[in-house]
Amino acid sequence: MHDDDKHVVAMQRSVFGKKSRFLRREGWVPANVYGRRMDSIPIQVRGREMEWVLAHVPRTALLSLAIDDGERRTVLVRTIDRRPTTGELYHVDFLNVSMEERIRAEVPLVFHGEAPAAKMFGATILHALSTLRVEVLAKELPTAIEVDLERLAEVDDAVHIRDLAVPEGVNLLEDPDELVVKALAPAVEEAAAPKAVEETLPAPAEPAETREAPAEDR
Repeated sequence: MHDDDKHVVAMQRSVFGKKSRFLRREGWVPANVYGRRMDSIPIQVRGREMEWVLAHVPRTALLSLAIDDGERRTVLVRTIDRRPTTGELYHVDFLNVSMEERIRAEVPLVFHGEAPAAKMFGATILHALSTLRVEVLAKELPTAIEVDLERLAEVDDAVHIRDLAVPEGVNLLEDPDELVVKALAPAVEEAAAPKAVEETLPAPAEPAETREAPAEDR
């Protein structure tokens, strides 16, 4: 990934509240930059540019943010708001960081390899976690933490947080005994209940026809 992909250009924002809808109509997305020992800065970023960054740059990647073409700030995308009905980008919060300070962030888990238990025994692979909360120096924030599925050799084999290979300097903020992924026994289909056999009964005998005897037989 080229460093230019991590550059975001913004302008200071003077429109707030309900009036922000006019910004959105013109292709801007309201945003804020906040951090330690600084006042929050209201800004606006181009919606298309921000959507491209969100689609191509990992969420844990540090971005270079230039406000009004001024000094660049190192930031991390902290929160993203979208319209629930359309998915349109609605608001973004950036965390201003110092490369030498420790920050807390959620890092995605990346699963690689093929679980032998699934291939050989038909096990179902249960993914219990998709991210981990970490504390680390901003400059050492990993973009992802890998999980090796090859460790799931047998049914009931599991990988817990304590089993993960975490880069040096990364402090996990999770219970080390928490489950990450597990090979479950394949589901057993219940035997189909025997179908009821319809018994064909003979039709009831028709009652014998009763005839009146001729007069001479009476």
